[in-house]
Amino acid sequence: MAKYNTAKLKECEEWICIHGLMDHGGALLKEYCAEMGIDEKTHNNWMRKPEYAEIVKCAKETFKSNLTRDLAVSLAEAAKGYDYEETEDIYKTDKSGGKILVRTKTKKVHVHANVGAAIFLLTNLAPEQYQNRQNSNVVVKKDDEHPMSIDEINAEIERLEKLLVE
Repeated sequence: MAKYNTAKLKECEEWICIHGLMDHGGALLKEYCAEMGIDEKTHNNWMRKPEYAEIVKCAKETFKSNLTRDLAVSLAEAAKGYDYEETEDIYKTDKSGGKILVRTKTKKVHVHANVGAAIFLLTNLAPEQYQNRQNSNVVVKKDDEHPMSIDEINAEIERLEKLLVE
Protein backbone atom coordinates (compact mmCIF):
# COMPACT_ATOMS: atom_id res chain seq x y z
CA MET A 1 0.00 0.00 0.00
CA ALA A 2 1.27 3.47 -0.91
CA LYS A 3 2.42 5.82 1.82
CA TYR A 4 1.17 9.39 2.05
CA ASN A 5 4.25 11.55 1.42
CA THR A 6 5.48 14.43 -0.76
CA ALA A 7 6.75 12.14 -3.52
CA LYS A 8 3.41 10.30 -3.67
CA LEU A 9 1.50 13.59 -3.79
CA LYS A 10 3.65 14.77 -6.71
CA GLU A 11 3.05 11.46 -8.52
CA CYS A 12 -0.72 11.78 -7.97
CA GLU A 13 -0.72 15.36 -9.21
CA GLU A 14 1.23 14.54 -12.38
CA TRP A 15 -1.01 11.57 -13.19
CA ILE A 16 -4.22 13.57 -12.76
CA CYS A 17 -2.85 16.45 -14.86
CA ILE A 18 -2.31 14.03 -17.75
CA HIS A 19 -5.28 11.65 -17.39
CA GLY A 20 -7.87 13.67 -15.49
CA LEU A 21 -10.03 12.19 -12.82
CA MET A 22 -13.73 11.53 -13.44
CA ASP A 23 -14.57 15.10 -14.48
CA HIS A 24 -14.38 16.35 -18.08
CA GLY A 25 -13.84 12.93 -19.63
CA GLY A 26 -10.99 11.98 -17.32
CA ALA A 27 -10.06 8.57 -15.94
CA LEU A 28 -12.24 6.56 -13.61
CA LEU A 29 -11.40 6.59 -9.92
CA LYS A 30 -10.65 2.85 -9.95
CA GLU A 31 -8.09 3.37 -12.77
CA TYR A 32 -6.43 6.17 -10.83
CA CYS A 33 -6.32 4.18 -7.60
CA ALA A 34 -4.86 1.14 -9.39
CA GLU A 35 -2.12 3.29 -10.95
CA MET A 36 -1.30 4.96 -7.64
CA GLY A 37 -1.33 1.68 -5.71
CA ILE A 38 -4.09 2.78 -3.34
CA ASP A 39 -7.68 1.69 -2.85
CA GLU A 40 -10.71 3.96 -3.11
CA LYS A 41 -11.09 4.05 0.66
CA THR A 42 -7.53 5.38 1.00
CA HIS A 43 -8.24 8.00 -1.67
CA ASN A 44 -11.38 9.09 0.19
CA ASN A 45 -9.44 9.31 3.46
CA TRP A 46 -6.71 11.36 1.77
CA MET A 47 -9.36 13.69 0.30
CA ARG A 48 -10.12 14.80 3.87
CA LYS A 49 -6.59 16.22 4.05
CA PRO A 50 -6.61 19.79 2.68
CA GLU A 51 -3.22 19.41 0.98
CA TYR A 52 -4.28 16.34 -1.03
CA ALA A 53 -7.72 17.77 -1.83
CA GLU A 54 -6.11 20.96 -3.18
CA ILE A 55 -3.62 18.99 -5.30
CA VAL A 56 -6.45 16.92 -6.81
CA LYS A 57 -8.53 20.04 -7.47
CA CYS A 58 -5.64 21.92 -9.15
CA ALA A 59 -4.62 18.88 -11.20
CA LYS A 60 -8.21 18.45 -12.43
CA GLU A 61 -8.25 22.11 -13.48
CA THR A 62 -4.96 21.67 -15.34
CA PHE A 63 -6.41 18.63 -17.15
CA LYS A 64 -9.55 20.60 -18.03
CA SER A 65 -7.54 23.57 -19.30
CA ASN A 66 -5.31 21.36 -21.46
CA LEU A 67 -8.30 19.44 -22.78
CA THR A 68 -10.11 22.68 -23.66
CA ARG A 69 -7.06 23.98 -25.52
CA ASP A 70 -6.59 20.70 -27.40
CA LEU A 71 -10.25 20.55 -28.41
CA ALA A 72 -10.23 24.19 -29.57
CA VAL A 73 -7.17 23.52 -31.73
CA SER A 74 -8.78 20.36 -33.14
CA LEU A 75 -12.04 22.20 -33.85
CA ALA A 76 -10.16 25.05 -35.55
CA GLU A 77 -8.33 22.56 -37.77
CA ALA A 78 -11.61 20.89 -38.69
CA ALA A 79 -13.18 24.28 -39.46
CA LYS A 80 -10.32 25.30 -41.76
CA GLY A 81 -9.55 21.92 -43.28
CA TYR A 82 -6.11 20.35 -43.24
CA ASP A 83 -3.70 18.00 -44.99
CA TYR A 84 -1.89 14.98 -43.65
CA GLU A 85 0.22 12.14 -45.00
CA GLU A 86 -0.89 8.55 -44.83
CA THR A 87 1.62 5.74 -45.18
CA GLU A 88 0.99 2.14 -46.10
CA ASP A 89 3.53 -0.67 -46.06
CA ILE A 90 3.24 -3.04 -49.01
CA TYR A 91 4.39 -6.61 -48.41
CA LYS A 92 4.79 -9.70 -50.53
CA THR A 93 4.83 -13.27 -49.30
CA ASP A 94 8.02 -15.25 -49.75
CA LYS A 95 8.23 -19.00 -50.45
CA SER A 96 8.23 -19.90 -46.75
CA GLY A 97 5.04 -17.90 -46.12
CA GLY A 98 6.77 -14.97 -44.41
CA LYS A 99 6.17 -11.35 -45.27
CA ILE A 100 8.77 -9.21 -47.00
CA LEU A 101 8.43 -5.43 -47.09
CA VAL A 102 8.47 -4.37 -50.72
CA ARG A 103 7.94 -0.62 -50.33
CA THR A 104 6.22 2.02 -48.29
CA LYS A 105 3.56 3.99 -50.12
CA THR A 106 2.86 7.55 -48.94
CA LYS A 107 -0.06 9.65 -50.07
CA LYS A 108 -1.28 13.10 -49.14
CA VAL A 109 -4.84 13.32 -47.87
CA HIS A 110 -6.84 16.55 -47.79
CA VAL A 111 -9.65 16.94 -45.28
CA HIS A 112 -12.13 19.58 -46.44
CA ALA A 113 -13.19 22.42 -44.20
CA ASN A 114 -16.13 21.63 -41.94
CA VAL A 115 -18.71 24.41 -42.29
CA GLY A 116 -20.55 23.42 -39.10
CA ALA A 117 -17.34 23.66 -37.08
CA ALA A 118 -16.57 27.05 -38.66
CA ILE A 119 -20.02 28.42 -37.80
CA PHE A 120 -19.74 27.13 -34.25
CA LEU A 121 -16.33 28.75 -33.77
CA LEU A 122 -17.35 32.09 -35.27
CA THR A 123 -20.56 32.37 -33.27
CA ASN A 124 -18.71 31.56 -30.04
CA LEU A 125 -15.44 33.45 -30.62
CA ALA A 126 -17.03 36.62 -31.99
CA PRO A 127 -20.74 36.56 -31.07
CA GLU A 128 -21.14 40.30 -31.60
CA GLN A 129 -20.25 39.87 -35.29
CA TYR A 130 -21.55 36.37 -36.07
CA GLN A 131 -24.94 35.19 -34.89
CA ASN A 132 -27.07 32.20 -35.83
CA ARG A 133 -30.23 34.23 -35.48
CA GLN A 134 -31.36 37.79 -35.85
CA ASN A 135 -31.24 40.05 -32.87
CA SER A 136 -34.77 41.06 -32.00
CA ASN A 137 -34.09 43.12 -28.92
CA VAL A 138 -36.49 46.03 -29.27
CA VAL A 139 -36.92 48.45 -26.44
CA VAL A 140 -39.85 50.82 -26.53
CA LYS A 141 -40.04 53.44 -23.84
CA LYS A 142 -43.48 54.43 -22.71
CA ASP A 143 -43.74 57.42 -20.49
CA ASP A 144 -47.30 58.73 -20.05
CA GLU A 145 -46.09 61.93 -18.43
CA HIS A 146 -43.68 62.84 -21.28
CA PRO A 147 -44.99 61.42 -24.57
CA MET A 148 -42.52 61.22 -27.49
CA SER A 149 -42.50 64.07 -29.98
CA ILE A 150 -42.92 63.37 -33.68
CA ASP A 151 -39.15 63.91 -34.17
CA GLU A 152 -38.37 61.38 -31.44
CA ILE A 153 -40.78 58.89 -33.01
CA ASN A 154 -39.15 59.32 -36.44
CA ALA A 155 -35.67 58.95 -34.91
CA GLU A 156 -36.76 55.74 -33.18
CA ILE A 157 -38.21 54.39 -36.44
CA GLU A 158 -34.87 55.09 -38.19
CA ARG A 159 -32.96 53.36 -35.38
CA LEU A 160 -35.16 50.27 -35.62
CA GLU A 161 -34.86 50.17 -39.43
CA LYS A 162 -31.05 50.22 -39.07
CA LEU A 163 -31.27 47.26 -36.70
CA LEU A 164 -33.27 45.32 -39.29
CA VAL A 165 -30.63 45.99 -41.96
CA GLU A 166 -27.80 44.75 -39.74
